[in-house]
Amino acid sequence: MKKITTVFLIIVLTLALTACSSGGEGSETEETAKSFPMTVTDYLGTEMEFTEAPQRIASLSPSCTEILFALGLGDQVVGVSNWCTYPKAAQSIEKIGDTNSGNVEKIIELEADVVFVSGQTAADSVSALNEAGINVYSIGAKDLDGIYKGITDVGQITGTSEKAAEIVDGMKKEAEEIKTEFAKYDTKSVFIDLGDLYSSSKEDYLGNSLNLINAKNIALNFDYSSPQLSAEKIIEENPQVYLCFSSEKEFVKPDGFDQIDAFKNKEVYFIPYEDPTMDKITRNGPRFLEGLKALGELIHTGKLDD
Repeated sequence: MKKITTVFLIIVLTLALTACSSGGEGSETEETAKSFPMTVTDYLGTEMEFTEAPQRIASLSPSCTEILFALGLGDQVVGVSNWCTYPKAAQSIEKIGDTNSGNVEKIIELEADVVFVSGQTAADSVSALNEAGINVYSIGAKDLDGIYKGITDVGQITGTSEKAAEIVDGMKKEAEEIKTEFAKYDTKSVFIDLGDLYSSSKEDYLGNSLNLINAKNIALNFDYSSPQLSAEKIIEENPQVYLCFSSEKEFVKPDGFDQIDAFKNKEVYFIPYEDPTMDKITRNGPRFLEGLKALGELIHTGKLDD
């Protein structure tokens, strides 16, 4: 159970608030210079001003690290968290702590101009960085619009607004294509088990997006992020599909679950944390819709296409 709990915490921390390429010179063009000074408000409602595009960037958010590389800013990223594993180039960048607790001294030592964090990053770390004169932008999303805003904001902050708009436009088109593709299937009720019967609600971008793949999220209407449902509630809701974010070996089936349609009809699917699809759907970045589409295929056809 210790392993399940650790994986669950990673997933929940990522979901609750959490075409890639490396490189990019990052030099300001005349058009970029015209964008500054500029003011932006992050996910937590903090307003900050940027007088110029940052040249040295640190990221404690796996989602933001993906966004930065997608914007062509890989060469300007000087530090990332231990959880920033994509793209592969990010793995060789100096580590500056975990997503929820950055190494403030190391970040200052790296002379970062801006630090991108997730909503779970400790407030004392954020305060210490602010006191050192470093802007800290918190990224998070409750739905697709929130994901789009995060990408747009990172583009504005880094002087890559045009590329950010291109990514967002591509994602919006992809979302419409996914919705059309899965409209041919009958709607299925689904329970997403993040671990220990915690799930994804309307306060989480994953839980809020299942309608795109013609799936009814039985945990949707909870008013808080990552609700934990009782076994009795899940049995009562009787989902047709049960998605478990762990391996089958790690899963402990609660008493009474054999009467749930998903278990009776063998529509229980296990997605271990190491699976590439998990990497996509637990990060509010450019690849999220790829992961969502893979979930849709699993729900409606029983096959997971990475």
